[in-house]
Amino acid sequence: MSLLTQIKKYLTIGAGSAITDFSIYGLLLHFAGLPPEVANLISRPCGGVFSFAGNKLWTFNRRQLQGTRREFVRFWIVWLVSYLISEILVWLFHLHFMRHPALPHSLTGLIGHMTGFHPDMVAVLPKFCAECLVGIGLFLSHRFWTFRHP
Repeated sequence: MSLLTQIKKYLTIGAGSAITDFSIYGLLLHFAGLPPEVANLISRPCGGVFSFAGNKLWTFNRRQLQGTRREFVRFWIVWLVSYLISEILVWLFHLHFMRHPALPHSLTGLIGHMTGFHPDMVAVLPKFCAECLVGIGLFLSHRFWTFRHP
C-alpha cells in the first residue's frame, strides 16, 4: 500500500478517533464542569480504543490474529507516551495561551468575542493544537514500530 493511501486511511481513522475524543471532552467540560486536564484524561482513552481497531484492521491492514498481542502492547505504549505529551501540551497551551495572567483578557474570551463561539467551545482550541502535534508522532510510531510487518 502506498504511503499516501496509508496517510489518507490514518487521517480518516484519526477523524473518527478525534470525534469520539472531542465529543466526550466537550461534554465533560460543559456538562460535568471538569477542568480541561481532567476531561482530557477521560476522553482521550476513548478515542484510543477506536484508533487501535481502525488502524490495525484498515490503515495498516493487519487482519491476522498472529501478532495482535504484540501490536496491542506496542500500540498502548506509544499511546501512553503520546497521552502524556498531550496532557502536558493541553496544560501548557491552556495555561500560557488561553488564561495567561499577563493578558488583560484571556484568549478564550477574546476569541469567543471575535467569533461568537461560547467560551467552552473556544477552550477546545488548546486540545486541538496539542492533538495535531501528537498525531504526527503517532502515525510515524505506528507505521514503523507498532504495526510494522516482521
